[in-house]
Amino acid sequence: MTNLREQAIFVLSQNNTNFDLARILIGQFLHIMQMFYSNTNWVEFKGAVPYYSLGIRDKPLLGQAPLAMDTCLSCGEELDIKCEDNMIVDGFILTSGYRSGQDVTKPYKDPSVYRTGKCSHGGPRDESSSSVAALGGINKDSTLVSLSPHSHLHQVAAQAAIEHTSYFFDDEEYGIRGIIGTDKFNNLLQLKSGASLAFIIDYSGSMSNDIAGVKSVSRGIISSKVGTLEEPANFIFSLFNDPLSLNMIYTTSDGDDALRYLDEIRVSGGGDCPEYAMTGLVNALAVCNYNSELYHFTDASAKDANLGVTVLSLAVLKRVELEFVLTGDCARRKRSTEGGDNRNRRNRRSTNGEDLYRRLATATGGSIYVTSKAGIAKVAEIIKESVKTSSVTIIKTSLPASDENVTFPVDQTIRQATVKIIALDRTTPMYKLYTPDNTEATSNVTVYDLGDGILLVKVESPTTGVWRLARQGSNTWEVEVTGQSTLDVSTTFVKLDPISGFEYEISGRPIAGENATVILGIPSSDDVGKVDKVILTDTQGVELARHGGVIQVASRADSLTYRTTFSLPVKAFQIAIEGTDKEGNQFLRLRARRIVPVSIDLRLLTLNGSLYINEQLSVPFLVVNKGDAGSNVTVTIRDDQNFASTNIPLEYMLEPGQSASGDFTLQAGSVAGLISTVTVSASASAATGDEFQFDVVIVSTEERVVREEDDTIPFCNVTSVTGSCDVTMLDPCVCSQYKWSGAAEIKDDGFGLYQLTASINATGSFRHDNFTLGYNGTISATITGDCCKALVYIIAVDLASNTGQCVFDLAPGLTKPFQSCKPTTQPPDAWSNELVIIVAAVGGAGLIILVLVITVVIVVIKGRGRKKTAG
Repeated sequence: MTNLREQAIFVLSQNNTNFDLARILIGQFLHIMQMFYSNTNWVEFKGAVPYYSLGIRDKPLLGQAPLAMDTCLSCGEELDIKCEDNMIVDGFILTSGYRSGQDVTKPYKDPSVYRTGKCSHGGPRDESSSSVAALGGINKDSTLVSLSPHSHLHQVAAQAAIEHTSYFFDDEEYGIRGIIGTDKFNNLLQLKSGASLAFIIDYSGSMSNDIAGVKSVSRGIISSKVGTLEEPANFIFSLFNDPLSLNMIYTTSDGDDALRYLDEIRVSGGGDCPEYAMTGLVNALAVCNYNSELYHFTDASAKDANLGVTVLSLAVLKRVELEFVLTGDCARRKRSTEGGDNRNRRNRRSTNGEDLYRRLATATGGSIYVTSKAGIAKVAEIIKESVKTSSVTIIKTSLPASDENVTFPVDQTIRQATVKIIALDRTTPMYKLYTPDNTEATSNVTVYDLGDGILLVKVESPTTGVWRLARQGSNTWEVEVTGQSTLDVSTTFVKLDPISGFEYEISGRPIAGENATVILGIPSSDDVGKVDKVILTDTQGVELARHGGVIQVASRADSLTYRTTFSLPVKAFQIAIEGTDKEGNQFLRLRARRIVPVSIDLRLLTLNGSLYINEQLSVPFLVVNKGDAGSNVTVTIRDDQNFASTNIPLEYMLEPGQSASGDFTLQAGSVAGLISTVTVSASASAATGDEFQFDVVIVSTEERVVREEDDTIPFCNVTSVTGSCDVTMLDPCVCSQYKWSGAAEIKDDGFGLYQLTASINATGSFRHDNFTLGYNGTISATITGDCCKALVYIIAVDLASNTGQCVFDLAPGLTKPFQSCKPTTQPPDAWSNELVIIVAAVGGAGLIILVLVITVVIVVIKGRGRKKTAG
């Protein structure tokens, strides 16, 4: 935790801060911290008081229970012992719960013989909690006792985590906000609009006729945002050129600064073709926030088309829509040079030009606008529409020449509807738009002819119902209908972690044919009547499947959450949500991002350390064939700092269900603070197009800091023991009568002592010499107890959190029972049995006295009996 916190602060201190990496590091820190409160015994001892020392260097930590120390008592319904009372750690010593499936296994103790042992995590997915003593568990993950044995403390643990999170961010001395400053803190938590607004601009010499239009478009978009509720978290400018060394990135959260930078952009270099267009995208994607929109302006093909996989992986990971404004590519530029201006003809696309950009746009739910240099400014109208935060997509489809109509519903929340038509032959689209009552729409309609076959039709305050767009002509269109609305739906695919039982968002791509659960989030509960269906369509808008079974689940009071599970198709799809608004009108919302199920699963494994300057770091991975047939799987690595010491793909022949592990090596240079986004992809031999799996890790170069270390365990020596405990003394009914005592000496040869504690119960005592923190001298300690606690530990912790121990075992080799003395309750007529037991327990002269007493008791009892009979 200490390293995570310090790495996050280091990353946040850099000029071009990579907030993604900082959020990952902070997220890992907070996750471990939350697990601490949920899965250890801190809350059982301290309640909701946070453990502020966690993760802060030079703050010593408390002692941990030794491996041999039993910490829990078997509990559960069958044992008739509530798990609320299963902790048996005396003295404040930290322990946690073992969970099956992890790399550390709970020490085995036969639960039929032993009632005590190490604590388990507990819950239905923890086998150790039902097969190894102590049975039960201590986790506080939920409020359900079926999942969390200590569910009664869930809210207490949550409150401790909340308080600690506030301390992590806002403490005057140790808080992140004070260390990094308010501006970076706002960007870190995206306290403005969460999205970035990014412009990827070709500033090579051939753009001399375009750059004014690009600036005009960009300036208009930025100016419309600054000072409004729609102002983005930051503005990003990624400039690309040829050679690669001319590529640059600039990020600012200040709108005025963004406008200044935009005005200062000047074209440079020759008019050659192609350019490093993909590198420009990778640079922007590496620093932009999730759910952002990126606008790419160029008149050239991509010289680095091999980075298309990296671009697509990062865009899919961050749910970023890529919008391309293309005023040419290398093929068209060459023809224009040879034979005049061909801008208004349909041209054959070049392999690395329009085809690549169109593929990336389609895969991410974006668009491509092929226009002339003179028409670039007109595209600004479309871009201004798309950057509105209240913009939602209703449909996005291809209308082939064989179809004449496309329909779309308008619900009561749509304040403005916009129909975008792009004719692929770049001729002006001829159309008619019909209202729900089948009359041609003429009022409140504004049409923008942007040239090059692009038409924008805006309808203010459209009536509710199903509208129809009719094409007149036989050219192929791309049609997108958006609206200004407060009703939007987020979609998140999740999978169940079989070990923890929690659901996590799927990283990379889902597996074809497997069941997947989609979580639907609606921010405003005031807009929706119900959600009926999840509809899967291909990228042409053709319906592939329609799934019901959508159920509402608990969420915040002002929002709605739904979920449904279905089998994934084997081909790429988009997801749309259908339902009704509060008035019963049909609504439809499309998430235009293309989801590609694949047959290969890929996972980057935990990095073993950090990437130190002038050193290497291994990036391990695991690849699995989830398909039905054997396949040759190719695994490739790319990183934007060229740290990968080899880009040679690794190949594995995998049968169905078979897996393979491997690794790549990163080699850092001599500069600290460089951040690289590393993308590892895997594809099967039968895969086509974008059917690849991927995973991403972000690394930062660090300077290795050599700190003074203390790995010396404090020394604890038992100097004397008085007393012992045999089998009879261990009897819970008499054990408190048998006392013992001991003494010990404790010393630390490292950073010095921090804490001394002992695992005694309430009837025992533990005393030691007073000492100051860091004391290196010898400490004398005394301890007393009884045979109810026949195995006791003294725990010594130093300032480096090393833990030593002394063991006082007063009954070596004997099983120490953990149970209470429970006197047997007898019925009134069982007095004779009690007398037999009493007599058997007494011997010698005491028997005569006891007989006299018994005689008196019998007379009294008989007398009472006669009185009752007479009465």
